[in-house]
Amino acid sequence: MLLTAQTLDELHDRLPGLNFEVPPHPAPRGETPELYSVVHLLGSIPLCSDDFPLQLAKRERPDFALQLGGRSIGIEHTEAVPENTAHESRLRAALGGGVHLVMPAVVGEPRKSRKQLLKEIEENRFPPPMVGDSVERRWAEAMAHFIGRKVASAQKPGYAVYDEQWLVIYDNWPSFALERQHAIALLQGHLAADDPFDVFDQVFILTGRVLVELAGGRAQLHRLNHVHRA
Repeated sequence: MLLTAQTLDELHDRLPGLNFEVPPHPAPRGETPELYSVVHLLGSIPLCSDDFPLQLAKRERPDFALQLGGRSIGIEHTEAVPENTAHESRLRAALGGGVHLVMPAVVGEPRKSRKQLLKEIEENRFPPPMVGDSVERRWAEAMAHFIGRKVASAQKPGYAVYDEQWLVIYDNWPSFALERQHAIALLQGHLAADDPFDVFDQVFILTGRVLVELAGGRAQLHRLNHVHRA
């Protein structure tokens, strides 16, 4: 059992003990992104007295089991990060790191070889110009992609069933100067066409200083509680 709490005050007293900052790629991270995400989720969503006692346990398929009063909730977690970006980070670290410009990423782009990435690192090119709402469209496409992957995974045999199923996304997609409200509206358009809410009752995205809550056709924004130790 990771966490138990009888009241909201007790929950917020105990959450900081599970809060560890996620090291950037390529540092070893283990389960830190998962724990970081679920801790910040519980610290940011509105809870009431009926949601207690609360219990949180680590599981597999889905990643967490959450008990909120009389409700059982399975929480699946994923990190939204481009494979090429993560690979590039490992190569840059091996070369000694340093300041560099982040290139935009597109869902479904071909996997780049080590040789190709090293060549791009050496060239140190400027990113292409941002045109119109390209940043927001790429972000929305990426979030829809990762949601779709988890919907498919949750429908495979061996996935535990709870009263509710939640999905939490740790957003690490390169999206400089993202206009969040517009990006969320674009994402809702993707989700309306390929409804994930038959599988996940709620989808949460930790992005910047905001927790986005998606359910059906609505979106709510919560200020992200960073759950600092006293």
